[in-house]
Amino acid sequence: MGAAALMRTSVSRREFLAVSAHAGLGALALPLGGVLRPREVLAQSATSGVREIQLEAREVQRELAPGKVVRAMAYNGQIPGPALRLREGERVRVALRNALAEPTTIHWHGVDVPNAMDGVPGITQKAIQPGETFVYEFEARPAGTRWYHTHFEEHRQLDLGLAAPLIIEPARPDPFPVDREYTLVLDDWATGTGQPVPATREGVAGARGGTGGMMGGMGGMMGRGGMGPMMGGGQTPAYDTMTINGKAYPATEPLRVRKGERVRLRLINASADHTHVARLVGHRLQVTHTDGNPLVQPVDVDAVPIAPSERYDVMVVADRPGAWVFTCLAPGHRAAGEQVLVVYEGHEGGNAKAPDEGVAGLDLWQYGLGRGRDVLPRPSGRERVYDLALSGGMMGSDVWTINGKQYPRTDPLRLRRGDVARVRFVNHSMEAHPMHLHGQSFKVLAVNGARYAQPIVKDSVDVEGRMGSAVVEFTADNPGDWLFHCHKPMHMDGGMIALVKVR
Repeated sequence: MGAAALMRTSVSRREFLAVSAHAGLGALALPLGGVLRPREVLAQSATSGVREIQLEAREVQRELAPGKVVRAMAYNGQIPGPALRLREGERVRVALRNALAEPTTIHWHGVDVPNAMDGVPGITQKAIQPGETFVYEFEARPAGTRWYHTHFEEHRQLDLGLAAPLIIEPARPDPFPVDREYTLVLDDWATGTGQPVPATREGVAGARGGTGGMMGGMGGMMGRGGMGPMMGGGQTPAYDTMTINGKAYPATEPLRVRKGERVRLRLINASADHTHVARLVGHRLQVTHTDGNPLVQPVDVDAVPIAPSERYDVMVVADRPGAWVFTCLAPGHRAAGEQVLVVYEGHEGGNAKAPDEGVAGLDLWQYGLGRGRDVLPRPSGRERVYDLALSGGMMGSDVWTINGKQYPRTDPLRLRRGDVARVRFVNHSMEAHPMHLHGQSFKVLAVNGARYAQPIVKDSVDVEGRMGSAVVEFTADNPGDWLFHCHKPMHMDGGMIALVKVR
């Protein structure tokens, strides 16, 4: 796409009708309110006022970088899939046709959908069989950076590319307006074409001063060489390629900015296993949203650790003309392709210096730095407390437990609508667990014993390994059976799931 197309901020009626006619099947990349990545789906609203969108899951061949061609799975032939952009409160109807040779579903991550639309096979719906179409219908809320992805055999289908952004624009004025924005989906791939990237088993521990941490300690630094081209310890693939919006450097498309602009980067970690540490050289990052939920005020940092399934909106003031590198500071990630150039207008072709690996001397984002807005529903029932001990993975085992039990034998969290649930996690394992709640968001009250006066709001919390802890609280406002699980698919498949039953 040329620079002129990238700079457009409106869509003509003729363009809108042309895109609507295709309703998401190979939709054109037409930016709304700024530059957006990946491409968006614009779809025609039906006479009922419902936004109609068509998606198709199918196999594709994908070139991640020169010489790295993989068999993948994609929505509408795109990796990541088309970015759906909706208005808060808008009703949407998404028809997913399964053109794969195996079943699939879609989970609307971070969206307060009705339980029957949550996309969990065997819990909320039957898996969509090859050749079948399933229609998801829900209201787009809450506002913020959300995403959608497969929830059938995630350890395969998510790894193969079935993930995409879902952006819900707020109905009220944006508390942090910007001049331009990009959506960046970070992912890990096992292609068998390179050296496996070191693990980030401790998650965001490096940002919170935990034992070892993501940037130190033998656990975080050990690679998986010698375990075969596709498998590491247990059932974890040996990831050797890191991508931004489905491409590894030098195939990543540069992000273009103008001096003086305020630029929003919507960061989505679609990786199955790796934590990323996002940094833009030469610039501070102002964290404005956590998992799509706005803070009271931005928090200035040098870099942002992002656990699997987490999202962060960060704002950058474009005040240093030149060419700069946006990358990940975790060992091996930049060399594996996780890098994109940020180029100021008039500085095309400029040289950009990449940073050293590691986080020594940098200001890192951590949960306690943010002051969250109280946006969750008010409780009207009882307060209930649950203690969940996370464990497993010993001696390379693929067994992962909650209170010593594997799902489906784990004890459910039973709540009545309006109850407030306080969940206290303690992690007895060596690996971090990004625990994700379906159907509603929560406040992060405390991490590793430190309590927060103004808790941030999220739907995933990374509980670091080696006796790390976290306390979260939510109002049981959405009836149904909801998963509360580790968002590393290998851990979820190993049993680290509890059901939250809201009646």
